[in-house]
Amino acid sequence: LEDEVVEWAQTMMQHSPMALRMIKLGMNAELDGQAGLQEFAGNATLLYYLTEEAQEGKHAFLEKRKPEFKKYPKFP
Repeated sequence: LEDEVVEWAQTMMQHSPMALRMIKLGMNAELDGQAGLQEFAGNATLLYYLTEEAQEGKHAFLEKRKPEFKKYPKFP
């Protein structure tokens, strides 16, 4: 089981740090009901348009290449 957990963690760490934080926030926002979800959606939209990290993800998708997220900090 530990090997499987390590493999999943390594896979997740290759993705956007901001996206991982937003997933966690989204899971917790559900506990606040509709108001929490609306606030989360608004914040996620702003982050998508305002962060360099999000732009890298968008450009990588459009250019059909893997995004390069290593230059962005991985905060908890």
